Order: sequence, then structure tokens, then C-alpha cells
Amino acid sequence: MAGLRRFWPAVLLVVLSVALAAWPQANRQLFLFLHPLLHHLPAPLWRFFSVFGDWPTALALMLAMCWREPRRLPALIAGGAAAIALAVLLKAGFAVPRPPQVLPQGMVDLLDRLPGNGSFPSGHAMASAALATFAWRGIGWGRAAAWLPLAGLVMLSRIAIGVHWPLDLTVGALLGWGAMRLALRFAWPDGWPRDIARTAELILLVLLAGALAWLLGHRGVFAEYWLRAAIAGGVLVVGFWRFARRGH
Repeated sequence: MAGLRRFWPAVLLVVLSVALAAWPQANRQLFLFLHPLLHHLPAPLWRFFSVFGDWPTALALMLAMCWREPRRLPALIAGGAAAIALAVLLKAGFAVPRPPQVLPQGMVDLLDRLPGNGSFPSGHAMASAALATFAWRGIGWGRAAAWLPLAGLVMLSRIAIGVHWPLDLTVGALLGWGAMRLALRFAWPDGWPRDIARTAELILLVLLAGALAWLLGHRGVFAEYWLRAAIAGGVLVVGFWRFARRGH
């Protein structure tokens, strides 16, 4: 019973995923029910929540969390890399069409550009679940009630925007949770030596700088997506400042 309480997010996601996979019509009907219902809230709000499912944002926030818990840096790298690799491979392997590609015209009101890759599983659900797991179980920042609503809002935002089926989201969240839980348990749980950790952190900051350069050069995005650049930029400034300070 204690194990069930500990792993209840995964149990819930498994039950939902099995039910939606067993009844594909329910997966479709749930999207058709939620998509117009969620449009009662303004589109910028959903795009705002969606930012926290972007991998650059999630990884930047987890890197900032590692400043107080440096021993969690290996888990961040291993869990993040595993989840991203799973997303790329599964999207290419299943190649599930997104809702606007299969539903009759007019049934989906897109709130953003349609991504060019497959729908299954949702990378945004994976990233937000990994972030919530890292903060809740890895760093110990608050309880589930503080992080699961954020992951849930990211998942709902992908339905509101019109780019994911519910099954994409439940499986994506399950994979993100699982990848990060395994990384926290097995990926050098006591951390790396100081010099290795500093080098790894510097590499992550350089990669984040590259992602920020891409974001700043990406024209035609919605205004609320500049939050991604603000988060990445803030983490970069503080991160390099920390390096300069420790170098003296």
C-alpha cells in the first residue's frame, strides 16, 4: 500500500493510457470534448502554460535547481537525455498524425503552428512530468500538489492548442516520470566529483546559450513564448556569474 501511494502518479497514468489505447474512439471523443471546452479560456494563457513543457525551459529550470543540489546533476543529464531520445524515436517510429491532420476541417482551432513531427508521445508532457518529478522527488521542493497541477496544465494546453491527442499526453507524462525517476535512483545518486560536475554544468550552459540564440532568432512567434527566452536568459546570466565568482 505504501508503494502504491509512492507511485500513484504512474498508476493513474497507466490506467488512463491503457483505457485510451484500448478504446481509440474514446481518445478521439475526449479530444473533441476538451478542445472546444478549453477555448473558453484565452489562447495566450494556454500558450503560456505550454512554455513549461518546452525542453529548453524544463532543462533550464532543473539546472537552476541543481545549484542547491549539485549531486542531482547526473540525474538531470541522464533523465533528460533518455526522455528526449525516447520522444524522438517513438515519434518517428509511430508517426501518429496530429488532430488537425485527420479530423474534418473546422473541428480543430489551432492556437499555434502545427509541428512537423509525429503526435505520439507528447514531448511537452514528457518534459513537464520530468520537471515535476525532478523538483518533487529529486530536490524535495514541495509536494505533489505543488507540481502536478503545472504538469496537468501543460498537458491540457496541448489539447487546447490542438496538437495532441489525450493518449499522447498520458503516455508522454508516464515516460517523462519514469525516465526521471530511474535517473534519480540509478544515475550516480551521490553525484560526480566537483571538477566533473563543474565541466558538465558549463557544457549545459553553453548548450542553453545555443538554444537561447535560436529562440532569439526565431521570428514570428507569439509574444508569450518570449517567456522561454527570459527563463533561459536568466539561468544563463546567473549560471555564468556563478562560474566567474568561483573562478576568483
